[in-house]
Amino acid sequence: MLNTAKHNSLALLALTSLTSAFQTCVVPLGGPGIDDSDAVRALLPNCSANAEIVFSSCTTYNISTPINFGTLSNVTISILGDLNLPASIPYVQSLVNATAKQSLHWFTIAGTDVTLQGNQNPAEGFVYPYGEQWWTAAQHVTPLGGLPLRPHGFSVNANRTTIRYMKVSKPIAWNFALSGSDYVVHDNWIDASYDLNTPNVFPFNTDGYDVKGTNVTFYNNHVFNGDDCVAVNNGAHNVYITDMICEGGHGISLSGVDDISNVIFNNITSRNSLYATRFKSSLDSTGNVSDVHWQNIYVLNATFPVFATSVYFDQNTNRGETPGVYPANSTATFIDNFSWTNVSGTINDMYPGDGSCVTDPCWYYVANATNTAGVTMQLLNGTASGVHLENINLLPIDGKGVSDTYCNPDSFTDGTENLGFVCANGPYKAT
Repeated sequence: MLNTAKHNSLALLALTSLTSAFQTCVVPLGGPGIDDSDAVRALLPNCSANAEIVFSSCTTYNISTPINFGTLSNVTISILGDLNLPASIPYVQSLVNATAKQSLHWFTIAGTDVTLQGNQNPAEGFVYPYGEQWWTAAQHVTPLGGLPLRPHGFSVNANRTTIRYMKVSKPIAWNFALSGSDYVVHDNWIDASYDLNTPNVFPFNTDGYDVKGTNVTFYNNHVFNGDDCVAVNNGAHNVYITDMICEGGHGISLSGVDDISNVIFNNITSRNSLYATRFKSSLDSTGNVSDVHWQNIYVLNATFPVFATSVYFDQNTNRGETPGVYPANSTATFIDNFSWTNVSGTINDMYPGDGSCVTDPCWYYVANATNTAGVTMQLLNGTASGVHLENINLLPIDGKGVSDTYCNPDSFTDGTENLGFVCANGPYKAT
């Protein structure tokens, strides 16, 4: 009896010690003109394990220099107040320019069992990078396509990670780069919204999420931007993205040349986007991508609702060249077991394209594709198998005409019998 009591006492003591070891680290506010990044860095030696780092509610912090949180273990970063990043374009450019490769993330996070969270109160917990002035200034410089020396937002390379309730308002460019494993990403809001009627002021490269991790789940996220809503990249496996709203950008994308498998995009709403769903890989790639599925996609006003290309054209690195023109011996990534199921909505045939087009010809130009191309398969010969489309219901938004198809039967090594539609350049016909 005494031994049992002693055992229970020791267990309680151990539990109490473990609980007490978890600490709350509140970031102190420095006041007007003070860089609160220094206060964060001062906390890190004692708050990198078993801790919650808190940016307090009803408080606005100045994050005037980038923060590298280092390698964390069992740490929650709670952004309950607002974070103001520097508003000076030359100042931020000078920081980016000072890096070895002119590449800089404002927030860098690594480790295991990490949670990055905002405030569930919709009026608090914003990150303000002041990107809108960057978008405006970019229309007055050459070459067009965004100002040079732009920083990235968040780099997260961690295992067993949750990102939730984050709110980013008017990012300068790229938002979240995710690598590692076992992610849950939900209820976040990225607002790079712009006036669709003023294409000269465009949020170039404001990618929502670039995903390279394994075992990744997204749900209930909303992105309004000028590039990929989500881009699943090389090295990503077992990715499930569901219940997402994508506006104004380049849609839900599979963007890579090799080592990607088991990706599902489900229940996605696309509004006023250049692409709703997209696979893109670069010319002369030699990799393999398999088992990718887009399902239950609602499209409102997309120029290219269903789009797959193995000859992606980057207008920044290929200026002066013509999209779709390449040598006969070119190679491309091989895709296998791709499907689009239950895709419905409208094609932007009245005002196709978006403000990202700053070259002539445009980077997204597809020769012989019509302005009602609901399904576009721009694939090299012999670079695909196991592709299937089912229950595709797309119509021009003006209610006139039909959805067209851009497709070459020679692209498919297994023929077109199981493709689900007539592979030709012309009206879409299900089979």
